[in-house]
Amino acid sequence: MLNVASRLRDDGLARASREGIITYSKKVFLPVTQLCQDRCHYCVFVETPGGLLKKGIPTYLPPEEILRIAREGAALGCKEALFTLGDRPENRWPVARQWLEDHGYTSTLDYIGAMAELVLTETGLLPHLNPGVMSFAELQRLRPVAASMGLMLETTATRSGASAGECTLVPRTRILLCGCG
Repeated sequence: MLNVASRLRDDGLARASREGIITYSKKVFLPVTQLCQDRCHYCVFVETPGGLLKKGIPTYLPPEEILRIAREGAALGCKEALFTLGDRPENRWPVARQWLEDHGYTSTLDYIGAMAELVLTETGLLPHLNPGVMSFAELQRLRPVAASMGLMLETTATRSGASAGECTLVPRTRILLCGCG
């Protein structure tokens, strides 16, 4: 598989007259929250509120810390800011709902929208958002402050157990949740 992928990449570069040239854009990672509504058993990113507390990690990264990290990234030549987070943690964790409410936000999507705008206007970094399943209206609301938005799909397999745990990454679930199916 690796050999086939390498050959396809190299053939494409040769057709584009860019043989041996692989480009990339430097990114800074902004870990907005490690909480998530899902229980995907393979995930190593997500934590519980108790786990965050033990490690001294805040429920949500505060705006001043997001901006500090983004500015550091910009100073190092980064062009993009990748917002990393779990899918709608406030649906599962009362501490997430409380944090958002205490800080004047209605949802995690509301918070990352505000933080993406902050990073874009203060640093010029291009925000890339991957906050999980979103409706068309939610995508449209975030569109003005996001260079891109993604929806991670762990697998297209439909066999039982393809995505262990209570997880919205299962293809049919994602399609239904976003209102596309």
